[in-house]
Amino acid sequence: MKRIRCNFSLLIPLFIIGFIMVLPVSATVVPAGTPDPDFSVDIYKPDKVWPGTTLFADYHKQGMARIVEVNMQGEIVWEYVLPNELTRYANPGFDAELLPNNNILFLLPSKGAYEVNRMGNIVWSYLDSKISHDVDRLPNGNTLINFGAEDQKGDAQVKEVNPEGKVVWSWRAKDVFDKPPYDTMYFQGWTHANAVIRLPNGDTVVNLRNFNLTVAINPQGKVAWQYDWGSIGTSPHEPEVLPNGNILVCLHPEPGQVVATPDQVVEVNPKTKEIVWQYMTKKPRFILGETRDADRLPNGNTLINDGINIIEVTPAKEIVWRFNVKGLSELPVTAQNHGLCLYKSERIGLHAPQFSIQYPMDSGCTGREIDISIQFDNTDLGSIWYRIFDRTKNTWVTDNITYVKNKWANALTFEGKETGQQKITLEEGNYTLHVWAASTGWGDENLLVPKVINTAEQSVNFSVTVGCLATKPPATQEGSAALSPSIALIGVIIAGLIAGLYNKRVR
Repeated sequence: MKRIRCNFSLLIPLFIIGFIMVLPVSATVVPAGTPDPDFSVDIYKPDKVWPGTTLFADYHKQGMARIVEVNMQGEIVWEYVLPNELTRYANPGFDAELLPNNNILFLLPSKGAYEVNRMGNIVWSYLDSKISHDVDRLPNGNTLINFGAEDQKGDAQVKEVNPEGKVVWSWRAKDVFDKPPYDTMYFQGWTHANAVIRLPNGDTVVNLRNFNLTVAINPQGKVAWQYDWGSIGTSPHEPEVLPNGNILVCLHPEPGQVVATPDQVVEVNPKTKEIVWQYMTKKPRFILGETRDADRLPNGNTLINDGINIIEVTPAKEIVWRFNVKGLSELPVTAQNHGLCLYKSERIGLHAPQFSIQYPMDSGCTGREIDISIQFDNTDLGSIWYRIFDRTKNTWVTDNITYVKNKWANALTFEGKETGQQKITLEEGNYTLHVWAASTGWGDENLLVPKVINTAEQSVNFSVTVGCLATKPPATQEGSAALSPSIALIGVIIAGLIAGLYNKRVR
């Protein structure tokens, strides 16, 4: 837990009657679900996982394609079964992700991108036979789509479309890579681009599987940087640019390739080319499925989809959660069965940010200042902000003031500082300090686009009077019970009576 302070200078003498409200972090409530006989969880270590639900596209039964959300026990908490006319498009590359509005955005290769609400109604779609593998909703409401299904040199590999379906930006690999050794390559398309990400600086990351390259394209279409995975493995999938600048990627051989490298998840420093972290998926090559998706979670764990399992592993490579789909590991490796594998998944976090109000807790008469001090946990914290409410006049006396904000300089080692109003005049009266905190909303490889923002709120009452009598409550340790407002009020009343008797005697 970290703590920073801000001072409000009061321009009148004051008396703060305050109590600290420390709320212990409540246990994560995992939603109840319905068991599926084909789903099971055989490893689950609650104290080591990043708790939440897991969303993935499921096509393990021929003839039935669906999007499924399961809890940590592997029970279904929500599902959407695709209409019959769309089921045949759920081949490798079936992608689904949660949107901030709680709808689900999904992609069907060689068919189109769709948005469905939780009632199962399709509310938006964009159709194109070259669509493949990856789709993201951007903060501006546009949708970023990858085009790699049998793509040709004249095709755009990335398009950004607005809600009306108009293409507002696109990029063609031909403008950069129509030269040796790339110009003669072809396997399921020229580039078989299989992932796109919009970075906070406006660049677009495009994963070109056939070229074994991950490239970043600036808004003008020029290559800002590129990384060749050839020295580590082949067939890159789902690169994730981490806040520290490293790249997390899945590498695996394609069917029929004779290579020495196994399925693996690798984190590299693109500047030094150092392998920072590496995880080899422990399954023989004759077993169906490839490792195609890995997401770094807010607690530092990694969620990995290896085609037949979804696992969560710690930085020390301990498996702390493993979700299985019955029968996938027994299927023979054939082209027909290849499409039945799990492709991508994302963890939807349930944790609300962890923080506690430390001050105001005494008058601070000598300095004529009120300390605003909040203790917080960095993990998955997006921002903390607060306002002060005048309970006597029934009005807010401040706007929202940002206490700390994640600048994405390094989201795993949070940094931030307070911005906004620094001084305020408080008249005599009764006030409430309201504090809110929001999570980052991490979900999948696109850290720019929040998935679900969990929030928490706390408040503390204090008063300002002309008198200057300081009664300082005892220090409260982290995790202790909240000081009851009624107890605090009784203490104030007793202190006031004693002070009154004392003043009479002095006179």
